[in-house]
Amino acid sequence: MTRIHARSARPGSGRARLAVATGTFWCAWALAQPAPPVPSPDAGSPATALDKTLDPDVSAADAPKPVEALRRARDTLMGIADFNAALNPAKQVVDMQQDSHDPDYAQDVQALARIDLELGKYDDSETEYLKSIDLVEAQDGEFSLKLVEPYRGLGRVYIKSARYPEAITVLKEAQHVSQRNLGLFNVEQAPLLDDITTAYLGAGDTVEARKLQIERVDNAVKRFGADDPRVVPFRYQLADYYERSRLPLSAREQYAEVLKSREAAVGPDDPELLQPLRALVKEDLTINQGKDRDAYTRLVALLERHPEADPVQRGLSLAVLGDWATVTEKTADAADYYRQAWQTLSSSPGFDVAQYFADPVALDFVTPLSAVDRGERSKPYAWISAAVRFDLTSAGRPLNVEAVGVDRPIPSNTLLSRYLRRIRETHFRPRLVDGEAAATRGVEFAHYFRVYVDDKKKDKKQD
Repeated sequence: MTRIHARSARPGSGRARLAVATGTFWCAWALAQPAPPVPSPDAGSPATALDKTLDPDVSAADAPKPVEALRRARDTLMGIADFNAALNPAKQVVDMQQDSHDPDYAQDVQALARIDLELGKYDDSETEYLKSIDLVEAQDGEFSLKLVEPYRGLGRVYIKSARYPEAITVLKEAQHVSQRNLGLFNVEQAPLLDDITTAYLGAGDTVEARKLQIERVDNAVKRFGADDPRVVPFRYQLADYYERSRLPLSAREQYAEVLKSREAAVGPDDPELLQPLRALVKEDLTINQGKDRDAYTRLVALLERHPEADPVQRGLSLAVLGDWATVTEKTADAADYYRQAWQTLSSSPGFDVAQYFADPVALDFVTPLSAVDRGERSKPYAWISAAVRFDLTSAGRPLNVEAVGVDRPIPSNTLLSRYLRRIRETHFRPRLVDGEAAATRGVEFAHYFRVYVDDKKKDKKQD
């Protein structure tokens, strides 16, 4: 199913802004994963760490050295993502060791490099990561496992500064070091594979990017075995990648593998199967608008047999059944399922049911494919954002669809007209207010097209 992110709408606000993220924000997603770690002593607040050096009641033996106090301040500030404040102590730590380096000096330089990366100082960050790599090699050798993180950090510098070939080279070196130390199929290299994927996508090579995400799952299968539960998160991430890349059939295959492996482990009647069945039903709505009923039928039966199932899993599954009824235009059934979903999710402490149902959700939107989406060539491409505005009925049908702007010219008028037609054909889950479906005026739906940056004429001809 096309993944929708809703923004700025509140129940009853009468307005929603939606942005399709199918492939669009893969680079941003990968770069948002955990950054290379830095030493994180348990130091309390930065002020506490620094004040210990001035406290007359602290003995000289117990008081931290100035470098240690600055490290604690730096790491605490980094831990709360205040990189502007962390910059000064990080610089001081490095400057204080110009003449005499302690064993953690390479990590100090690496911490400074990460801070500069977060602050967009790419040239400084590059220099510092390279210095950190030299220091680690001199101390521990050219194949030290400690090199993986500074190599990964340097790769992120190159990704963020659009130097994709250099990013691929550096990140593959990190992968080589990881494999040399931990084995060819180690799963610890998964974050590296995500970053290399991002670099290939930036370079326009969707084929290699896809291979790397498949390799990510294959490593887990070889490490743990196909039916091991530790493989499941790897399959879910690959499915998510396929969804973002507008490959719903491939995404469905991964969800089917999850269902198969978990069914073999827990049996065909365990509530644990609600999640993969729910994912399969969502994909079926996108692929064939509910014509394939196998996963849907199993989900209905499992819910009937397990009224005691976890309320979040049960409530989310009931919402998906409401989505199915919406797409198959059984409005009364949809309204009943949505009421049940609201009631069930409301019984789970900590689940914000009003926020979950605050915005409309596209259920069977099928993006019009460009040459890039069809994977015809591995060349650099650009994203073009196009926005439409429409009203949505309480049954989830769009009315008064109109284009309201693009951020740059679309090389094909046909592509835009196909997009508008698809919006008119799409069924949406309506926003819910106290469990009841509500109409929404002025919904804005932003979609992103991928087009080759150097061959607009050919793209226009094909689309």
